Amino acid sequence: MKRLIILAALAVPVASHALVLNANPLSNNGTGGIFMDLTPTSQNLEVTAFNTQFGGAAGTAFQVQVYTRVGSYVPFTASNVGWTLHETVNGVSAGTATNAAVNLSSFINLTAGQTTAVYLHSITVGNGIRYFGTGTTSNTNFSNADLAGFSAHARTGAVAFGGSQFTPRALVGDIHYNVVPEPATLAALGIGVAAMLRRRRKA
Repeated sequence: MKRLIILAALAVPVASHALVLNANPLSNNGTGGIFMDLTPTSQNLEVTAFNTQFGGAAGTAFQVQVYTRVGSYVPFTASNVGWTLHETVNGVSAGTATNAAVNLSSFINLTAGQTTAVYLHSITVGNGIRYFGTGTTSNTNFSNADLAGFSAHARTGAVAFGGSQFTPRALVGDIHYNVVPEPATLAALGIGVAAMLRRRRKA
């Protein structure tokens, strides 16, 4: 019982900080993969998912390779040198105008004040990631109080770092993330849990 109480208490800070950064709402071109830079303003963050639009009909399965690197993706868009394949995510398209989830099983850690590049590329033929930018000015910068994003380059086709590159092309959808509790916060929580258990024993 005590173990359950501690685990439940430790889960509260993370769950209460689930947040979203919105990028462009609708795609108007594609398909392939999209690059982005993510920079937390003042707190360490962890990215848990991306929601974006795909070229396949609703219900069509996709696989997205998720790459990361420290620093900006510019000008490292034509080769996987210096990039890490974070994971490959399976998902299902919701159609060309509706966001579909790219849920990460291993979260991407973002350090406060440091830029981390992320590259999402669908390797499923006919169901690539769509993006925004053709015939109009892309919203290549987007931010909130926690996180600043920049996205201005895309690559076509079903091979990561392959195909043709186009710019400006920007991320469509949103980025889901958590605020990572500071060690001091976790220590204070541990003290609070210990005090609660002592009170329960006395009672």
